[in-house]
Amino acid sequence: MKHILTTATLATLLATPALAQDRTFQCTMNEACRQNGGGCVAEDIPYNFTLNATTGVGEMEQREGNFFDGTVYESDGAMHFFFSNSAGVELGTITDAGRIIYTGNMALGDNLIHYRLNGTCTETTGSAGGDGK
Repeated sequence: MKHILTTATLATLLATPALAQDRTFQCTMNEACRQNGGGCVAEDIPYNFTLNATTGVGEMEQREGNFFDGTVYESDGAMHFFFSNSAGVELGTITDAGRIIYTGNMALGDNLIHYRLNGTCTETTGSAGGDGK
């Protein structure tokens, strides 16, 4: 009987799918382009992402320490983070090569603004810099 229970437990453990893992990224936006701001300018803006394509849940931390929850998709070797609130929408795409393009459309009062941030990301999943959940 003990042998049967041990075998059944082992089979259950082996059949259990692996837990979805968060992927963490530290990004630096080195160029900001604003529709109403006269073109593109050099920047040094840090962003951090925790993305999980299996659960579809992600979080972004902006330089000011603000956190935003969003939806995550993965396709063709890229991670996509989509965020929306009452002001508008933002979409960030991080490629496996570490490039990021982050675009947004926001309403500020009676004004509508469109912007694009370009930069690079380093995946920190499982390292000292990430939480490796």
